[in-house]
Amino acid sequence: MPSLDINCRLACTPVQLSRCSHKKLMANLLSKSQKPSIFGADSLLECICSPPCYLTGGKIRIFMQKKNQLSGINFRIRKNASIGDSEAEYDASFLDVCYTDTGDLETLINFSNPHRIIVGRTGTGKSALIYKISQEENVIEIKPESLSLNYLSNSDMIPLLENAGIKLDIFYTLLWRHVFTVELLKKKFKLTNEDNTTNWINSFLSRLKAKDKTKERALSYLKDWGDKFWQETEYRIKEVTQKLEENINSDVGVTSEELNLVFKSGSIASEEKKYEVTRRVQKVINSIQIKELSDVLTFLSEEVFTDSQQKYYILIDKLDENWVEDILRFKLIRALIETIKTFRCISNVKIIIALRLDLIQSVFDKTRDGSFQEEKYQSLFLHLRWNKNGLVELLDKRIGQLVSEEYTSRSIKLKDLFPRTINKTEFIDYLLMRTFYRPRDAIAFVNECLKQSEGKGNVTVDAVRKAEIEYSAQRIDSLTFEWSNHYPALSKYLKIIERMNSKFKLQAITKDRIDSFALEFAIDGKNNSDPVVRAAYAYLNGEISPHNFIISLTMALYKIGIFGIKTDGFSNQIWSFLDTRPPTEGQIKPSSTVFVHPMVWSRLGIIIEN
Repeated sequence: MPSLDINCRLACTPVQLSRCSHKKLMANLLSKSQKPSIFGADSLLECICSPPCYLTGGKIRIFMQKKNQLSGINFRIRKNASIGDSEAEYDASFLDVCYTDTGDLETLINFSNPHRIIVGRTGTGKSALIYKISQEENVIEIKPESLSLNYLSNSDMIPLLENAGIKLDIFYTLLWRHVFTVELLKKKFKLTNEDNTTNWINSFLSRLKAKDKTKERALSYLKDWGDKFWQETEYRIKEVTQKLEENINSDVGVTSEELNLVFKSGSIASEEKKYEVTRRVQKVINSIQIKELSDVLTFLSEEVFTDSQQKYYILIDKLDENWVEDILRFKLIRALIETIKTFRCISNVKIIIALRLDLIQSVFDKTRDGSFQEEKYQSLFLHLRWNKNGLVELLDKRIGQLVSEEYTSRSIKLKDLFPRTINKTEFIDYLLMRTFYRPRDAIAFVNECLKQSEGKGNVTVDAVRKAEIEYSAQRIDSLTFEWSNHYPALSKYLKIIERMNSKFKLQAITKDRIDSFALEFAIDGKNNSDPVVRAAYAYLNGEISPHNFIISLTMALYKIGIFGIKTDGFSNQIWSFLDTRPPTEGQIKPSSTVFVHPMVWSRLGIIIEN
């Protein structure tokens, strides 16, 4: 017989029925129901004891222990068992059957919805969304590395013009517009080789009449470039860049070598000469065929992509990887965002890209100019956010898939395989507290628990504790990599908070801890790319106070997610990964309280307070 907990409404403590000393109560209960299993969980029964037992209140509440869904199955966690890979590109087998839609997929495939730029931290599911959309019809996937954008970096002329301060924004926009226009036409008309491309030019374009100047310019552009539409995507960048270089050579009358002599540092060329060459080069750039391409977009909307039953997607992922040097990448992404906004005029075409949150912030910071208005782009952004219910659903589906692959078609969930509580905390809450509410973190934790439970029928509390040690170390490694462009010395200054309390006031960071870090890592840190190292250098040289250094450290660890902060006694505790507005430097005081994220407790030896 399953054990039953009984509890009258006025009773303070549940009592195990099997150990109840009041035999008459037990007898009456059992006589009322010979099969206790018919009671539903949390059932109410009349208390029929006479005289009333010490569990007074007139009614007793019955709690049935839930039968384990794995009972009767010879289930053992096999070696290398996993609920999927933390990276979407290697997780197709689980994504195909276990995808958890939080409503974002429906938003993106809705062509009337303005959201086109998926924004989120590493591991929030950006690539998973791109993968699911790629299964729709008429999809064009463009990989940044396939564009040969390094051709721009290696060009004799482009870096030279950049260094001379010549604005190339219009040229970068032209690149994207040209690439997207050609790829769409190539997909629509199956332009896969030179012959069928030539036939398309002769048949389709010849049937169209240039009804006005706009159409005339569009047709002229397509005829000028159309014979090369069948080429691979990387060809687009080269042909447009070479065209620009040729125009500069012919219209300005200088070669790359001559430009180099004019613009290079220490050049003997007069300022007047530099100004004149700069003006003429800028004029050439400003006159490139951006107008014709605008007309092409109108043409595509009105003459080509007119069937609302045929939707076309262009997808770009992995823009956060090092496919080209940083400053050029920032300018290209800024131009890409502008181009996505422009292509909204074609109602049956949707360009969707995925961008890491910190990357898009860097793009705006590094390319900001007088005309820039960030709010103009907000309607394009789809910010990925997860809550407890979504993550539980994701884990339940994956656990069910893991068990069903070899054992049963029953609906098995996370709670059937894992302990109910850890330290009096529900296991799912314990797990999620150690994540940034990202699928990648949750999957990694569960996978490590499975690894520690190989050959067993379920995951024990002891296995969870062992898994957390490795998980915590892995997550710190992951954060160090994720933030390496912004905080390359992160692993070094994490030592400052080792073996501190899980909650402490900033004044608890002693001068000795700061000195130890600064003397070891910041003596030559004046021009270091890490702002915390630069702050430590300034502290060593008496330029800032210890508290000002602590502010720099706190802002960095807050942004990464390792610190939550409560600036004063009247404010709430805030965390960056919950999309709350960050505190200002002026709000961070010695009396401010910081909370170390449970994800890193184990690895940093954090002392846990109740």
